Amino acid sequence: MVLELTRQDVIALTNESKRKAVLADWRSWGIWHKAPEIGLSVYRLDLPDGSFFTASWYEGDDFFPGGGTHNVNRPRYNFGGADGKLKAGSVAESVLTDKLKELRKELLAK
Repeated sequence: MVLELTRQDVIALTNESKRKAVLADWRSWGIWHKAPEIGLSVYRLDLPDGSFFTASWYEGDDFFPGGGTHNVNRPRYNFGGADGKLKAGSVAESVLTDKLKELRKELLAK
């Protein structure tokens, strides 16, 4: 099941650290697509304006430096528009946090 942020969820994202926490919790978004033949899992987070984020993760992308328990690798993030189409190419986390910031402003203005 894919996670959807509500209007109230987005409004509660009052600072950059809260927006980054949403991205850091990408495994909770819910699996949108799985391709076990290549070890791919794509997680999806729906936004209240109809757009969405995805986080693609390939098995074996894990990297735990120094034998620690913290995985330093990040998924490949993408952005999909309200038209339901996924935009080509991965995007930086800052693009997604900026989208959440702008969406919050739009929702507050309504």
